[in-house]
Amino acid sequence: MKKITLLLISVLFTNCVDIDVKSGDDAKNHLESSSSMPFFKTGDLMTNISEDPMGNILDYPDSNAAVTSQVKVWESGFKSPWHYHPYSGPAYILQGELTVNYDTETSIDDSGTEKKITKTQTFKKGEAFLGIPNTWHVSENRGSEDLIFMIHWLGEKDKPVAFLEEK
Repeated sequence: MKKITLLLISVLFTNCVDIDVKSGDDAKNHLESSSSMPFFKTGDLMTNISEDPMGNILDYPDSNAAVTSQVKVWESGFKSPWHYHPYSGPAYILQGELTVNYDTETSIDDSGTEKKITKTQTFKKGEAFLGIPNTWHVSENRGSEDLIFMIHWLGEKDKPVAFLEEK
C-alpha cells in the first residue's frame, strides 16, 4: 500500500509541472524565473513547524492515521462556504494568493449559528503553512489569477477532512 501511495504522489507532482528538460544553472534559472508555471526552489518548505498560524500545537490522530493530499485550483473570485477541518496539515501555495477568513469565536458545534469574520490571513505564492483545525473559516481567491495550492491533511482513515456549515 505504501508503494502505491508513493507512486500516486510521484505521478501527481510529475504531472503538476510541464517543463523542458534542462540541466545545471539553465534548469535552476528556468524554474525560478518562469512566469508560466509554479515557483519552485530547492530546499525545505517547512522545518520543525509544530504550530499553525493561530498558535495551535500540531496534533496527530490517536489511531488509524491517514494522509489525504489535495491539489486545489480556484479561479479568481472563488469563495468557499463556511467550513472547518478536524485536522491540520502542511499546505503550499504554488500560484496566486489564498485568503482565509476565520471565525475564532463560534464553536464548531454551532453549525447553524451565523458566522462572523474575526481574523483574516493571506498566504502568497511560495509560502508554506499548517492548515488550522477546528476553526470555522471561509477561504477565497481574491486575486486576478488562478490560485493553485496543495494541502496534505494528517487525518484518520475513512474520516472526512472537512465539514460544511449546515443551514
